[in-house]
Amino acid sequence: MKIFNHFVFYAFGWAAKALASLLFMTCQVSVFGREIEEQYLIKHPGKGLLYASWHRGLFYFVYFYRNLKFVVMASASKDGELAAQGAKRFGWIPVRGSSSRRGSKALLEMQELFENGHSGGIVVDAPTGPTYISKIGIIVLAKRTGLPLVPVIWNVDRCWRLKSWDRSIIPKPFSKIIFIYGDRFLRVPFDASREECENYRKELDDVLHGMMYQADHFFNFPEINDPRMIKVPVPIPTLGNTEFPVRH
Repeated sequence: MKIFNHFVFYAFGWAAKALASLLFMTCQVSVFGREIEEQYLIKHPGKGLLYASWHRGLFYFVYFYRNLKFVVMASASKDGELAAQGAKRFGWIPVRGSSSRRGSKALLEMQELFENGHSGGIVVDAPTGPTYISKIGIIVLAKRTGLPLVPVIWNVDRCWRLKSWDRSIIPKPFSKIIFIYGDRFLRVPFDASREECENYRKELDDVLHGMMYQADHFFNFPEINDPRMIKVPVPIPTLGNTEFPVRH
């Protein structure tokens, strides 16, 4: 990497932290279901957790889990370097790789960090989609490490949406954010076959789709004070090109 590029990426990381911190500090945040995380960490001191969600929420995830030495995979591309620099400034540990480049080595590096007590994971449809369909990597990590996997989702009442493949969500100043934890862990046995791992991946997607439906419809029902009370239809509508309603 040229010295100038290195300086640009480094400066971007600090600028991103400053701007994101100022923005998110104005937001009102309500968290639902965090007891599943709290109880696990109390019962298993020194053990980490695996988290899973969609790439659309990456910006706020980095802030929400700041300064916890969470582990995340960042693409080995230039765009990945920008993401890695931003994550570092918030106290994350980025491991460079993706499903198409350096993926196996990155998984091994992440596995070692998880086995040493770190938590992490997060965006499972990265680095380039398809949107709302997870890659198998998070299931492989759950299998190798024995750590439970908890799905998480957030949404906001007012936001901007980027015109990127993931339609990233950026809250507007002074908006209201809801953050939801799954009500159960997903555990992948160490001896799970390839076919069984694929079934676990599909199960994770089903859970995330249901949670996303609840998060994305919550602000349409002012009489409901907990998004987990929203009934999820079966089958869940609109995956693919059609998006769930998110206020702009």
